Amino acid sequence: MRGSALLCTVAWTALGASQAIGQATVPLPGQPARGAPVTTPAAPVETSSQPPATVPLPTVGVPQVPLGRHGRPDINPYERDVDMTVPLTYRNRGLGDIPVKLTFDDRLVVETETFIKLITPLLNDQALAALKTKLTGKTFTAEDLAATGVALEYDPSTLSVVVLQIDPSQRSVEQLFAPPRADRDDINLQPAGFSAYLNLNLIQSYYWEGDGTDPPTVALNGAIRYKGIVFEGDGQFSQELGLNDSSYRFDRNFARFVYDEPDDFRRWYLGDLTPETRGQQSFVQIGGIGVTRQRRRFNSFRSAVLQGNRQLVLQRQSTVRVMRNGVLYRELRLDAGSYDFSSLPLVTGSNDVQIEVRDNGGLVQNLSYQTYLDPIDLDPGDHEFAAYLGPTDRSFGRSPTYGGPVAFSGFWRKAFLDRPAIGVGLQASRKIQTLTGQTQFVLSRGGRLLLDGGVSNADNVGQGFSAGLSFDQLMDRGGRIDGFTIRADYLSKKFATLGNPEGINSTAWSLSSQYSRTFSDKLLGIITASYLSTRGNQGNSYRIGTSAYYRFSPKWTVRAGVDYTRFPNSFARGDGLGFTLSIAFQPDYRRRAELRHESSTETTQLSYTQSNLNEINSVGFGGLVTRQDEEVSAQGFADYVGNRFDASVSHAAYGQGLSSFGNVNVSTVRVGTTLAFADGHFGVGRRINDSFMLLYPHDNLGKRSVVAGQSLAKNDYISKSGTLGAAVNNFLSSYVAQSVSYDVDDAPTGYDTGPGVVRVKPPYRSGYAMRIGTDAFVSAVGTLVLADTKPVSLVGGRVFALGEQAAEPVPFFTNSVGRFAIANLLPGRRYRVEVYGMPQGFEFEVPDASDGLVQLNTITLPKPN
Repeated sequence: MRGSALLCTVAWTALGASQAIGQATVPLPGQPARGAPVTTPAAPVETSSQPPATVPLPTVGVPQVPLGRHGRPDINPYERDVDMTVPLTYRNRGLGDIPVKLTFDDRLVVETETFIKLITPLLNDQALAALKTKLTGKTFTAEDLAATGVALEYDPSTLSVVVLQIDPSQRSVEQLFAPPRADRDDINLQPAGFSAYLNLNLIQSYYWEGDGTDPPTVALNGAIRYKGIVFEGDGQFSQELGLNDSSYRFDRNFARFVYDEPDDFRRWYLGDLTPETRGQQSFVQIGGIGVTRQRRRFNSFRSAVLQGNRQLVLQRQSTVRVMRNGVLYRELRLDAGSYDFSSLPLVTGSNDVQIEVRDNGGLVQNLSYQTYLDPIDLDPGDHEFAAYLGPTDRSFGRSPTYGGPVAFSGFWRKAFLDRPAIGVGLQASRKIQTLTGQTQFVLSRGGRLLLDGGVSNADNVGQGFSAGLSFDQLMDRGGRIDGFTIRADYLSKKFATLGNPEGINSTAWSLSSQYSRTFSDKLLGIITASYLSTRGNQGNSYRIGTSAYYRFSPKWTVRAGVDYTRFPNSFARGDGLGFTLSIAFQPDYRRRAELRHESSTETTQLSYTQSNLNEINSVGFGGLVTRQDEEVSAQGFADYVGNRFDASVSHAAYGQGLSSFGNVNVSTVRVGTTLAFADGHFGVGRRINDSFMLLYPHDNLGKRSVVAGQSLAKNDYISKSGTLGAAVNNFLSSYVAQSVSYDVDDAPTGYDTGPGVVRVKPPYRSGYAMRIGTDAFVSAVGTLVLADTKPVSLVGGRVFALGEQAAEPVPFFTNSVGRFAIANLLPGRRYRVEVYGMPQGFEFEVPDASDGLVQLNTITLPKPN
């Protein structure tokens, strides 16, 4: 990670470029970097059929540069051509880096191919085609853009090229409130063709009284991925506790094949299935084949947005106020052009949107429309489905045996743009069939009415039905959202499902409601009520209660509540009037202490927890003391995070009172580790839940270790390579673009380990193998001066490896004092440097035994004529 500080210190000062090439251990003198911030440009969207009028935009934000001797702004004070790579910006937004040339007579020459690539997101199709026709050469000048509607200027104060103007009629539709797009992720590493991992956890408990100990429990969990097909499994060796069988044996929780089609949001299963259900459907485990389609599985960070292609056309610079449900959501200052606001975030339920446009001339226009967002985890206009087929499992707590009848379980749901969402579900076997349905009516101002029902037919009990009705209302009070919900459900006596084939429904009616109100940033109040009507002589039960949360400070919170509960059995614990009082102290995100008392169950509890940092050698611990009636219990625990494993230990003591406390004692130890493999490389680490990466050092790094983690400051990393193989980054999530940071522990001076971060978007349960380091790891540094000792400042050039006919030259730069750095050099090779504008360059050789840094000291060039 060290080669790029060398390059950045030299080249950034000279060029203002926005990207770094690597990391370096030896900083070079230079000025602080200056440059425009880089953000993601808006994606091109189809233009509106109503083009805006052409209004010239003011050239704001570019300092005025005095004229030079050639009658142009003096952008190049060196009186010779200077090749540079600089940021291209538009309205304080970075578009990317672009190669340019500042000529001796103060003209700006721009590379055509890169410019077209960077400007494309800002132009509509017609304007882009016209620009490509105009710019046919490899380079162009700013003057060549005349009559194209686009204007450029070089800003020497920020070392950047600024797009001063784009004619509004030529701009693409800019998306406001747009969520991140997957195609903008700079993914630069692909997963291994074959990868596998196995999580191992050993749990051992010791009973200080009685027989002492049972055999340990060994939990196994893992996956194998090959060419997109995943086999995953989970199970454990444990003592089976029962009246007739107490054998030590292995039980399988699941074993199945999984295949994903992420472009279609589809996943296929074969083996032990865990069917997803919706509405009034019931769960039953099936062995067979299944398929699901869910956008959220492959895009977990989708926004709740409207997708209606709504556009706003501004003919001149304007102030736009967006009101959502009567509350100001955002105020924007926009240039003339077309804007797409279909990605405006919505709240669940009804959304009354009003847009006020006030232009520079004082004209005010108001637009309004009503839409809604279905709270069913679907994008508006999207759909989802699931289908599972196979024999059912009737066992409980053991390996599935699938001795039940062959059954089907599935559902289909659709969220419309202009109509309420609907959902239908079917579960069926030869003896039982259940059909369910859902729909809803979205009301004004955040209200919703949901209808839910089902009908069933079972050979044993006949026909039955179920029905559900709920209403919820959200109230937006200027950023503080209150909520009210009420739901009623009914189950007929004979309503049967795959999970309840006998139709045993002891509950007939259930009713629940809740109202929450945010009084201030510190005070929250909640009122809840529930009622349960049962069949037979069991009687009914109900509960009503209220509670409040108040934050005295960022560290102290108090909760108080009172409730009244009535159960059918008068001897049930918690019956009658009761209250709850708790106070919590949380000085930071790791530590929390709480004292709580519940009068209804006569329970008092004191707890403290300090979580670990999930970094190597971090420790977490805590304790819990509880008194309930006359029973007293206490438990203490601690956990440790190592490089190759994690472990925890706990001890619990019980007693019927203070005098007998400690009569029962149990101690438990758990140790967990993971074996990971990817494309021929192996590593031992900590538990992998989804995807992982193995990072291992290049052979020329010797015994030095690679460290990986989210933060490398102060040696805070999550894994480290060594005797047991590669460093294991075990925290990668599938179908989410994320960064993996790495470094080399005590790398040689000047050794180039790369950029220090890699971007990945892992498939499901995938593995990566990445080698850190390279054969071309040497960096050379020096100072370039003329014969009169004047530094050769701010010049460019090229570096060639002599004898390497196929090798591409790399750029060469000096800073304002003539300092330079050249990275990615091979030991034992000779290199030649050509300096632009100089009659001759220089050569140097990298020794075979170089450890990473070559000091070229001062190199003198003859003064040009």
